Amino acid sequence: MTTKKSKKQINKEKSVKTQSKKPASKKKKFWPRFKRDFSKLSQRRQNFLARRPHRSFRLTKRRDYRRDLNISGYWSLTGESWRLIWRHKKTFLALIAILSLLTVVLSNVMSQDTYQQLRDTLYKAEEGGIGGIYTTIGLFSGVVVSYFSGSGTAGGNIQQAAGIFLGLLAWLSSVWLVRAILAGEKPKMRDGLYNSGAPIIPMIIIVGVLLLQLIPAAVAIIVYSALDASGVLSQTPILMASGGAAILIVTMSVYWATSTIFAMIIVTLPGMYPFRALRLAGDIVTGRRVRVLLRLAWAV
Repeated sequence: MTTKKSKKQINKEKSVKTQSKKPASKKKKFWPRFKRDFSKLSQRRQNFLARRPHRSFRLTKRRDYRRDLNISGYWSLTGESWRLIWRHKKTFLALIAILSLLTVVLSNVMSQDTYQQLRDTLYKAEEGGIGGIYTTIGLFSGVVVSYFSGSGTAGGNIQQAAGIFLGLLAWLSSVWLVRAILAGEKPKMRDGLYNSGAPIIPMIIIVGVLLLQLIPAAVAIIVYSALDASGVLSQTPILMASGGAAILIVTMSVYWATSTIFAMIIVTLPGMYPFRALRLAGDIVTGRRVRVLLRLAWAV
């Protein structure tokens, strides 16, 4: 009996030891994971600093940020762009025509309230003695007249949503067609219109980032307009200080958003994620941002 009890005691002691060792094993698993994640973050930071030579509140040496920009000059770049558009004018004119038609269709849709009022009026007239066929003809003609005249159209929210959608579609289609043309292909307008809509969600995300970057410029313009309306800027020193501050903030916001404009082109590549496109665009414009910004201003 003593041997059996001793075996039971031994088994209990083993179970107690294993239970006491479990938290230690969890601790051993936690620290390697923490070290691995921390090393990954530090490696990403080192890679970022290697790609971006500029440091906050430090003067960057010219040898660190000087990078070549293999882009034509202002006039030659403008001439190349116009020649590309002229050689494929049928494709781009067809794209402009179809987008203009979609703009007219989506912006002049009759609102639900106007349609309901027109229908109720015609139904009352039908009860007064007008036949059903005349009610249908009157309802149809009212919709057509309202459509072509623009009266009774949908609210501003619907028109804004349609305008944003068509603007994104025009951008994606144009980038897709230009990329296909530069690759030596002969795309048609319908190819660009049908195949370019895949990255619409990443494009919306990048446009949201662009709007966030332009918030300081919008705030500066609003504050300057409010000061001007209140008469505070009647004094010359205040006018000069406010105008200089507004111009500086707007310039910094546009300078910041330069890489995002490039990301709007990079994100159209197949399989490209929005934040990866932002990272690649930032790497491209590093050391070249001012020259790229000047060419964008020239294009505008």
